Amino acid sequence: MSKSNEVVESVEAVFDNVSTPWLTPFYQQLQNNFHQGRFPHGLLFTGSGGIGKYKIAKQLAQFLLCSNKQANDACFQCHSCQLMAANNHLDFQLLAAEKNKSIGIDQVRALTETLNERPHLGNNKVVVIKGADQLTESAANALLKTLEEPQGDSYLILLARTHHQLMPTLLSRLQQTHLHSPDDQMLIDWLYQLGYQVSDLGVLRWFQNSPLALLNHLNALKQDASLDTRRQCVEGLFNVLFQPINLFAFAQLIAKDVEQNLLLLFHLLHDIHKLKLNHNQLNQDAIYYFALPQLQTWQTQLSLKSLRVLSAEILKTRHLLMEHSALKKELLINALLIKIKNKFKES
Repeated sequence: MSKSNEVVESVEAVFDNVSTPWLTPFYQQLQNNFHQGRFPHGLLFTGSGGIGKYKIAKQLAQFLLCSNKQANDACFQCHSCQLMAANNHLDFQLLAAEKNKSIGIDQVRALTETLNERPHLGNNKVVVIKGADQLTESAANALLKTLEEPQGDSYLILLARTHHQLMPTLLSRLQQTHLHSPDDQMLIDWLYQLGYQVSDLGVLRWFQNSPLALLNHLNALKQDASLDTRRQCVEGLFNVLFQPINLFAFAQLIAKDVEQNLLLLFHLLHDIHKLKLNHNQLNQDAIYYFALPQLQTWQTQLSLKSLRVLSAEILKTRHLLMEHSALKKELLINALLIKIKNKFKES
């Protein structure tokens, strides 16, 4: 998992007191299912980073562990709720993948032993597994047995971006729900209530309408405007083309977060490509719409063939650097930027 993804995933734990109205109907349905005796022992929540997967999982865990459940939520006052608020509940376990590591069988076995013990408080135990797509095959098989034969009232909540990397046998024993992002208007209204007036639809697209990730970005920009990576990307490409001495500086900037920044560079060329195909027009929700005049200039300097070649090179470099962490990042990125510069020179 890259640094940017780690930041996005950790965001959900930061905004504990922020409302998530796009998740409210789903959370209410989960509570109704519990009160009606139709609650599964294994759940899987998928969705983009920053959508609120961990937030709703922890909220659900508090509800399941609450000793005085209300019709529409936990009571937030009992001893169990107080322990959850203090992150000190012995019947709640969190298992998360470490940076660049899988979740191994030893971790799952330790988790199983904990589930086999009697609850310390009340009747239920809850486990949340973040990054469930990082489970090794042996770990997933060990977890499978726990799901097939749950001990007492124990509940497992798995979180992942998609279900594609999870074993089919594991998926078949989980109730899966994909958490969808809010539409533009709901997201803009929600941000406005939090003090942000957003008119740049491109930033919504860049964060795939994931509210908590976007809020984290806006909070960071409020503290330091230089963290606007989209603008850095435009300025960096401009400097590569017209001030070659700054090529290495742009390469260093990209290397700080290869996965995110090379994707941003790809989107920049993609928006230039769209301009060429659409008679120099760009939709207002394009990621780089804010830089339209500069993109309109650049689209006259590159052929469609060159744009396709460069886009493929960016994705190839990104894949190499993500798969092989030992490679010299700056050297590969330098070579990529030189190719981009040369394509502009050809035109």
